Amino acid sequence: MIYYFSGTGNSLRVARHFADALSERLSPMAFPSTTSGNLIGLVFPVYSWGIPNVVEQFVRKTLASFLKGKSEGDCFLYAVMTCGDDVGYADKVLDAALSSACGRKFDAVFSVQMPNTYVCLPGFDVDSAEVCKAKLAKEQDAVERIAVSISERKSVRHLTRGTFPWTKTYVIRPLFNRYLVTDKYFRVDASRCISCGRCRKSCPVGNIVLDEIPKWQSHCAGCLACYHACPYHAINFGSMTQQKGQYNILRYTL
Repeated sequence: MIYYFSGTGNSLRVARHFADALSERLSPMAFPSTTSGNLIGLVFPVYSWGIPNVVEQFVRKTLASFLKGKSEGDCFLYAVMTCGDDVGYADKVLDAALSSACGRKFDAVFSVQMPNTYVCLPGFDVDSAEVCKAKLAKEQDAVERIAVSISERKSVRHLTRGTFPWTKTYVIRPLFNRYLVTDKYFRVDASRCISCGRCRKSCPVGNIVLDEIPKWQSHCAGCLACYHACPYHAINFGSMTQQKGQYNILRYTL
């Protein structure tokens, strides 16, 4: 079984490719199916050089429950983290979440670069069309290489950590989680909103209801799927995103 979390579609694309390569089933982490197999994979994006809160909750509760009573040799655990550039020590955060819940760590962890989608801080924007196409062109080859390691049950870590990984994960990330993983800054330009509902449909955790305009329900994952899905750029995260680009994976994959 492959469990995935995806907001803008990058991680879902990768998860689907792994499902094909490994002949595995897919299940969303937010609404997980049970598993009885001996190969369990997680595919998700890196948020601020760490793991999304949805992933942490899944690991601490659902995955730990699946592993209850199993020895390390009974089940091979792997994770594939998608990132725009680098992952810092996100794998250590992931291991810590699982270890605290059931004493296990992941057998293998990998990273795959995908187009940047985070736009809520100065200096952060979506990649150019050329960069998006280049990253997506390399993704399938990366999946094939990683799938071989997984099939052979190799305990490895193939990650792009980047510079200053400790500072990014253990100094910047806690501040990011405290102040920016929230839906209280989302604003809707009512003159642009056409009540199409794409924001509601795109939300992977069901955090949006549509009452003429979208309204957020205070359990945001911070994925920005709603922002990127809006066809008229009617949704913004405060003033930070008003002049920023939007990402639509279908633009590059159809």
